[in-house]
Amino acid sequence: MNDASIFSVVSVDVVALAYERENRQILLGVHHRAAPPFEGELALPGVVLRSGERLERAASRAIAKLGLPSPGQALGQLRTFDEPSRDPRGPSLSVAMWAAYPPETLAHPGPVWLPLDSTDHLAFDHDEIVADGRRILAGMLWRDLTFTRALTGDQFTATDAVAITAQLTDRSVHRANLNRELGKLDGLTEAGLAPASGGRPPKIWRWAS
Repeated sequence: MNDASIFSVVSVDVVALAYERENRQILLGVHHRAAPPFEGELALPGVVLRSGERLERAASRAIAKLGLPSPGQALGQLRTFDEPSRDPRGPSLSVAMWAAYPPETLAHPGPVWLPLDSTDHLAFDHDEIVADGRRILAGMLWRDLTFTRALTGDQFTATDAVAITAQLTDRSVHRANLNRELGKLDGLTEAGLAPASGGRPPKIWRWAS
């Protein structure tokens, strides 16, 4: 047996998310691949894991392809994808990571930001990575406060909270019920009411500094 046949390349691919307040949508950071395979096509940022390298360091290298800084602690592991044919160059494993950025990040030049609901036709198996990552992150929202706070920013409205929850879970959300749940979170307090053009003004929520 050729010993080389038992090894797979290990890559690290990152699902980088940010919330756009103006249009109330979660966006995914992608880039155009600069080399084959799938040259010129949109893909998640990814790198090959180096010998002795930690996943967080590899993820930061991948995120640099978007022109973004490291998200600090707002970075974590999703799961491993091991379909043997996922890369036309040969067997490979992908360790998928998540990164979350506050809304202000969207002013940063570099990434191609796509609505999370419009991210099909990415290179490799990245559509599957995004779909699975979305399901995992939906379970983390409002539970993993590092992820949640990075995505919402330091202050957000109940309307923002509903939009973020609905898009990650792909389910309708009742604002009053969600407000009650938000009121139970450590470090989150009410900070008044947001201006409203009609109807009941939404609450403003603020994370403790």
